[in-house]
Amino acid sequence: MATDMQLTIPMPLQIIVDDVGWWSGQDGSQFNQPYRTGIGRDHQPEDYLALAALGKGLGMKILAGFVLCEWDKANLLRKLPSSTWMGEDWNNAGIRPAHKERAADILRRSQANIEIGLHGIGHELWVDGRMQRAEFHNQHCEMRDKDEIRRHLDFFLQLMEQYKLSPAPVSFIPPALKHSFGNGEEGFQKLLEEFGIRYVATHFDKARQFSAPLHPQLTWENNVLLVDREKAESAWNATACEPAFAFDRPFLTLHWANILHHDPAKNLDVVRRWIDFIREGSKKQRILLARDTQSCLSQYLHRMFSTVHEQNGEFSIDLTWKNDLPRHLIDHSFFVELTPSPITDFKIYGADAECIRNTVGSTIFQITPQSGLTKILLGPGQEM
Repeated sequence: MATDMQLTIPMPLQIIVDDVGWWSGQDGSQFNQPYRTGIGRDHQPEDYLALAALGKGLGMKILAGFVLCEWDKANLLRKLPSSTWMGEDWNNAGIRPAHKERAADILRRSQANIEIGLHGIGHELWVDGRMQRAEFHNQHCEMRDKDEIRRHLDFFLQLMEQYKLSPAPVSFIPPALKHSFGNGEEGFQKLLEEFGIRYVATHFDKARQFSAPLHPQLTWENNVLLVDREKAESAWNATACEPAFAFDRPFLTLHWANILHHDPAKNLDVVRRWIDFIREGSKKQRILLARDTQSCLSQYLHRMFSTVHEQNGEFSIDLTWKNDLPRHLIDHSFFVELTPSPITDFKIYGADAECIRNTVGSTIFQITPQSGLTKILLGPGQEM
């Protein structure tokens, strides 16, 4: 076996798209309505096809942060006046029903490529009929009333049920990135846990931190894992954006407008540019495109915390950190890369392994540790 062989745990990459779900693309912030996507036209079913095409082209389930008030076909939200600019006079039933049914069908058929994440009902909150930023925390990242938050979370699920959209979201993207963490049983993550949310993608620098995160980019509390997704690459309302990303972190954050064109017939031209850019950049930077959010976070945690040691051409991977993490938050498997590819038989002890990709330059294995083990050994094909 080559003495200069290296074993690394590659960085994963997952795509996040905010502000999906609006049917009007008008920025209404100047007249007491939501900012929406700011695209300047109504959204079409073709905009959902664009999202599905992005996921399919990358072999990924895109995390899409949904806002659902403009889907309401039964005027359900009259019972939740804080969720819209019309309050108890909310009237959305009968607006573009055929388009919504077609879009719902696209979402149901695209579950392999679109993950419905919780972003909000109206993105903002209306108090005494006036808009306030944002839906779950105010502009100072102070949490809204707990019972009101629970109602908003429950109504979000009821809106999904109107169109038989599933599964229920397990990921949350805070509206306007107004968020808080670090206050345990009294905090927002406790409410998210009640509704089955396991993951939060936010920007730590913008959040209110009652206590420091366990790691600068990651923390967990109340069985919820929070990750610092950092800032978006493009302006929230910029359409047909020229692709840009540094490929230096696990999340590429976009807004829906960024992958769309003012002419919906040209959406796929924009999407293809993003797909080509992401694929080429990931290959160049030796980044793995994640299958979904959980896979991405699992790989990222291993990259951050699993310790690789090498001695005389043999490797060990220490997984002790997993004892401190709630087990349901991550996949059983993760990926390692051997560079260059081994020229002799290569054995892995303490885990099952599957070769995912093998080239002259490197070999990628999917590693599934055996139950209860916190150390994996890798080396030449003899007893270790």
